[in-house]
Amino acid sequence: MINQNQLERIYTKYLEALRLKLIKIYKDEGIIASGKYGEDLEWSAKGTSNKGNYTFTMWGANHSFFIENGRASGKFPPIKDIENWIEVKKGLPAVFKEKKEQFAFIIARNIAEKGIQVPNKYNKGKIVSRALTEFLEKDVQEMIQELGVVFSDKLQDDIIKIFKQVA
Repeated sequence: MINQNQLERIYTKYLEALRLKLIKIYKDEGIIASGKYGEDLEWSAKGTSNKGNYTFTMWGANHSFFIENGRASGKFPPIKDIENWIEVKKGLPAVFKEKKEQFAFIIARNIAEKGIQVPNKYNKGKIVSRALTEFLEKDVQEMIQELGVVFSDKLQDDIIKIFKQVA
């Protein structure tokens, strides 16, 4: 039987590694507003008992899509989100917080008219893509090697059982 605890430990290790890569690239780019991007990243590895099948899911922060791809013009973004951004963004002039609703509306109107192009001078873009590429190139190979040991042990146990039955 495949050791579910070993599988879960391996999958957990590598999903957490992906989460940390996303956070590092996000921080390295300096596009931090609230610093809570990492808190919004969650993962799940759900297994099917005794079969070794797992489903992996990574949930990103709501704004992950936009920091990766930008935003098209034509539609107002949620003003409440911009107000929250103004509240947590460090380095904004005090007047932004004092007149948060007015500035949020101006920013939203500008986004609706022009969109947000990525890459731009504040965001080189491809934050999620870079983390995934690095994960696929390096971490997945290591994960496969670790999983290989688990499945190799299972295969060895199965072969020993077959020999015992034949003998």
